[in-house]
Amino acid sequence: MSTTTPPARPPAAGHPAKGPEPGAPEAGQAPEPASVQALFRTALVRDGRGLRLGLTAAAFMVHQLCEALVPILIGVVIDRALAPSDGPALLGWLTVLAGVFTLLSLSYQRASAAMVTVYGYGEQALRLRTMARLLDPRSLRRPPGAGEALSLVSSDTYRVAGVSWSVVQQASTVTAILTASAVLLLISLPLGAGVIAGTVLVLLVMRRISTPLEARGLAEQSSAARAGDVATDMITGLRVVAGMNAHAEAARRYRVASQASRRGAVAAARSVLTYSCVSLLLSGLFLAALATASGHLALEGSITIGQLVTVLGLAQYLQGSLAHVGTFASNWIHKRASARRLSDLINEPPLIGAVPGPRDGRPEESADATAPALLWHPPGHDEPVRLERGELVGVVPGRPSSARDIGDRLGYRVPLARGELLVSGVDAVELGPERVRELIAAPPHHGAVFSGTLRSNLVPPGGAPDPAVLRATMLDDVIEDIGGDGSDVGERGRKLSGGQRQRLLMARALHTGAAVVVLDEPTTAVDPATEQRIAEGLRALPTTTLLVTTSGILLSACDRVVGLSAEADNAVRIDLDTDPGTARVEATHTPSGTAPADAQHPASGTAPADAQHTASGAASGNAPHTASGPASSNAPHTASGPASSNAPHTASGPASSNAPHTASDTAPAADRPEPNGVPR
Repeated sequence: MSTTTPPARPPAAGHPAKGPEPGAPEAGQAPEPASVQALFRTALVRDGRGLRLGLTAAAFMVHQLCEALVPILIGVVIDRALAPSDGPALLGWLTVLAGVFTLLSLSYQRASAAMVTVYGYGEQALRLRTMARLLDPRSLRRPPGAGEALSLVSSDTYRVAGVSWSVVQQASTVTAILTASAVLLLISLPLGAGVIAGTVLVLLVMRRISTPLEARGLAEQSSAARAGDVATDMITGLRVVAGMNAHAEAARRYRVASQASRRGAVAAARSVLTYSCVSLLLSGLFLAALATASGHLALEGSITIGQLVTVLGLAQYLQGSLAHVGTFASNWIHKRASARRLSDLINEPPLIGAVPGPRDGRPEESADATAPALLWHPPGHDEPVRLERGELVGVVPGRPSSARDIGDRLGYRVPLARGELLVSGVDAVELGPERVRELIAAPPHHGAVFSGTLRSNLVPPGGAPDPAVLRATMLDDVIEDIGGDGSDVGERGRKLSGGQRQRLLMARALHTGAAVVVLDEPTTAVDPATEQRIAEGLRALPTTTLLVTTSGILLSACDRVVGLSAEADNAVRIDLDTDPGTARVEATHTPSGTAPADAQHPASGTAPADAQHTASGAASGNAPHTASGPASSNAPHTASGPASSNAPHTASGPASSNAPHTASDTAPAADRPEPNGVPR
């Protein structure tokens, strides 16, 4: 580990720890498992929806009963009023028929309005539960892509919530069939028995045909979600695609995914169409046989003309009900396919293990005000990264690509070993990821800029931007350039340049009020002059900040710089096949004071191959430096002065071979570098 110590910075303002909200659930609790049946119960009976659903189903059943009574009353009118030419009876029965029509209309209107409420709140409950799992602080071991997540939250919750419509419609259909069958049994026992037997036969045959529909429906939904995922990725990275001139490859990938989705949709549609055709054919044949039989009975005089009209009217009415009976199985199977997808998502194991219960009180209560704001023990690295309150510390990864992994660990977005990360002396594993992210703001490098105004992307509604933060991040220039913080930034911030978006994301992190702010390569898209001003601005802020970067300009403004080896970089990578809460360590510990080949160097200047620097001075190959002065091979330095081979230094002055030196706290101020790396 190498350190350099520029002048002191302004004192830090205190950041009081945020306690949990009253009544909030304990962080890190495992989500309730969700079976297919449990999801259906959520859509049907949770939060008092069961009673409303029962009343709504009863209203729909009354509606169907009234519809079945219409052909029955018409037959009665013929036999009781028209055949004997009885005027008063005709008026009376027509009044009854009008009352039935009134009840039929009102019951349907009220039931439909109530059903919208039941269905809407059921869908909302499912959507909220799905979103809660997607946004779980413990994350998912295998999270879905953006397109698949959109499909789950929208179409799948919509289908599962539709089970409430299925229940009431199928209950009303059964009511219609039972009513018609009872009337037919009263008119003619063979006719009534034939209707009941035909209904059971249709149900059995259609249940047999519908067996493969669930698998095809699941395949259709999965392929559509994959196509949406590819489309979302392509649109999100449209600038990158254009910059790489990869239009043809992007179009090819979407074409492949779209064709797979089309094949799945066509196969599922053909299956449903075939199923519907068979259902209609069976119900048509059955009703034709019923009409023939009733006509034969009328010719024999076994039933009256009015009863024949009733039988034919009920036969026509039953055609729709019997066809609907044939779709019962496919209707539930499609909803089960969506419920299985939601169940798989909700039951997906978390990436980060459950938080163990504290022994005495809440973990925050054991916070030590004298402990460092952050103490991180990187796997594979001997010495910890220590961040005191008010400090600006730089961390240089052995490989630039490892910065993302470091940011994920400090933001507790991946499993941490117990004792690896301490926040004010409290283990992050005890605090849990949600509480850690309140105390440590470690946004990802590729953060999202939302549609809306710049102010809405920066602070919560009603909040006011901090002028000091705006100046430090050079965001005041952006605000002036776009016409004020109330100006629209476009969809995903497309009206801003890459550097402007980075400055907005940096300012957003500094506005969180977190005790520690971790910035992951925050200036890769800005020019050197702007980067220099940002470095000076960050140094002037009292915020406790840790910079994960290889930029010499930013590192020159830091109070201290910590260099990680490539082996330590390997160790911080996460193997998702391990158990939650554990991390794979792939490298042995690197002895203190040594640096492997290709080590990054937080110093600027000239160097032979594989030697990067972030302070002025020259160095030979593989010699990490953090201050001015020449050095020979494998001689890491943290202050000015020459050094021979393999002589790590932490203070000014010469050193002979293999002679390590410790930092001198009495070095004159004139020998200490300014934030820009130039001695006073």
